[in-house]
Amino acid sequence: MNANVELSIEPNCACCRDLLAAEPSGRWHGRSLQEWRRTTRGELGLAADRPIVATGHQTMLWHPGILAKYLMVEALAAGGDRLGTANLIVDQHTRAFGRFDVPLRRSDGSLAVHTIMLTLRREEVPMGRHPAFAPPAVPMDLPLALPLVQSGIERIFAAVAAHRHAGNAALQMAAALADLMSRWVSPMINVTSTGLMNTSLARGMLEQMADDPRACAVRYNDAVRAVPEGGVSPLAITRDTVELPLWRIGPDDRRRRAYDGDVRRWLSHGAADVVLLPRALLLTAIVRVGMCDLFVHGTGGATYDRAMELWVRDWLGIEPCPIAVATATLRLPLAGHEDDRLDLSLAVNAQRWLWHDPDHSAGAARPGPTKQRWLEQINAAPRRSRQRRALFGKMHAQLAELRRGRGDAIQAARQRTQRAARLAADAPIINRRTWAFPLYPDEMIEALADAVANAAMPGPANGIRPAAMAGPPRRSPATVTAAPASDSGCGSGSPESAPPRGAVEQSPPAPEPRTGCYSFGRGRTEGSH
Repeated sequence: MNANVELSIEPNCACCRDLLAAEPSGRWHGRSLQEWRRTTRGELGLAADRPIVATGHQTMLWHPGILAKYLMVEALAAGGDRLGTANLIVDQHTRAFGRFDVPLRRSDGSLAVHTIMLTLRREEVPMGRHPAFAPPAVPMDLPLALPLVQSGIERIFAAVAAHRHAGNAALQMAAALADLMSRWVSPMINVTSTGLMNTSLARGMLEQMADDPRACAVRYNDAVRAVPEGGVSPLAITRDTVELPLWRIGPDDRRRRAYDGDVRRWLSHGAADVVLLPRALLLTAIVRVGMCDLFVHGTGGATYDRAMELWVRDWLGIEPCPIAVATATLRLPLAGHEDDRLDLSLAVNAQRWLWHDPDHSAGAARPGPTKQRWLEQINAAPRRSRQRRALFGKMHAQLAELRRGRGDAIQAARQRTQRAARLAADAPIINRRTWAFPLYPDEMIEALADAVANAAMPGPANGIRPAAMAGPPRRSPATVTAAPASDSGCGSGSPESAPPRGAVEQSPPAPEPRTGCYSFGRGRTEGSH
């Protein structure tokens, strides 16, 4: 299979290696940033004698755009530069994690999206507070749009079931994802958001919050307002309380916003009295100040992390480690080749022309000869006259006779319009890039891995090796273009209601890929109609 891989990596991998070699500078809280980094890594069980490149995401079933981040970490670590790697498990995430979508083909040939449930989540409860689970039986009777998707479904169920005895759902899904990626990504050391809160660096940041919560929140709000495209909400500041960038976990395990009083209790009594977890910007601040030398984001994380950089620079007077951005687009081969160029508006117009003017020549601007003769006679007759009305009736009688003679052509035009309408309705599903990566053919993921590995070799300054320069691929051919599409980052997310089973909804349009480079340093069925 000749996979079309749209890949963007910024900055190029040679620059990333230079950035990894740079030592942090500056001081905070009476210690150098180098010392903070050594201490944090020791507390997390990470190597302190080599640079570390890290990435991370919510432990849902990722699409290939998220997988590209892990492939980039793998490519950098395989470059012989003696790098360590780390995987951030965002275990304070509360959105649905126990489900994934698959494409179906209805009996009429149209596409639909079906949601397969692995487990049911508790509303507002972080994944790290959910117990691990045993998935149900693998569904075997779905009318899948592509037979190969069934093997991907079975791999997902097997990987999730293999880790049903993990400490919690976040660790279970992280281990399942590691198994599913193992053909392309080597094992990485896992670090959880919960574990980061046990570091001296996290405690130091919370101490500074408690000392002057208003200063922390004001600078945070200034930063998020400066980057509105990041989608981060400002903190609430009142005369009596100040919201801070943390989640407080209640006795029912539900996630709630945290305030200055919660931070003081945590500092005084520890997690036995109040459980706090970092929100998105605090999470990446701890990671990029203390855990790693380079963090690989998706496009969404790279956007909101610009606000984090502004915040810690203004609030703490320090610079976090640099980032790289990796993203990719792969689409399942769902379009039929014979219909992939059908245009609905052209098909509708052609059908209308054929019905209202059966001997009209395709593409001609004027009516066909029969209708043209009648129109000339009608235009010559007096307006509102019986003669004009009679001519009009005779014209339509002859057009009806012509239609009977062209019945096969009219039926073919109607069927073509129906196929074009179905294709237009299916377009959001055909263009979707967010299917779980195990559902893709192995050769497509191989092509993505090849494209990322080739980009990690010495090459053009934009970090992308065009296919013409890449030479023989290691596994399979890939077309590489610098056309990124948006990915979410490693933030804490927002609540998402579980959809009712069996509901049929219109599929949302797929977002258009954005072109250009990124600035470095920052059970339900949906029908297609």
